[in-house]
Amino acid sequence: MKTLYLLITLSQNAAGDINAAFVNTETLEQCQQKSVLVENIFKSSSIPVLESRCTKTNLKFSEFGHAANSRDIRYFYHISFNDNSTNIITMTDWKSCMLQKKNNVKHKKVYCSSSVQSVR
Repeated sequence: MKTLYLLITLSQNAAGDINAAFVNTETLEQCQQKSVLVENIFKSSSIPVLESRCTKTNLKFSEFGHAANSRDIRYFYHISFNDNSTNIITMTDWKSCMLQKKNNVKHKKVYCSSSVQSVR
């Protein structure tokens, strides 16, 4: 499997929920360019960006698309960051993610997020 770069953008909606957006790129330079573009889109819409990072990964995500309504399928991810590492775990639901987050003491920043994107 080819190693790619993944842009991970975590934003917070008005209800306080954390949403994840993922963009796969072939190079770090492409990832950084996408990061600037995506952050500007969120900021112009007054959506707070909590994290925006490029990281090497073997994971590939489906293309980003906005949820048409709140009943659209959501995927849940436990995402943790350290200075030099990123860990993404697919979770079955929000509650499982929150339990995993509570037990995670190895990473500095830990988030439970939902996304309309799935791992391919």
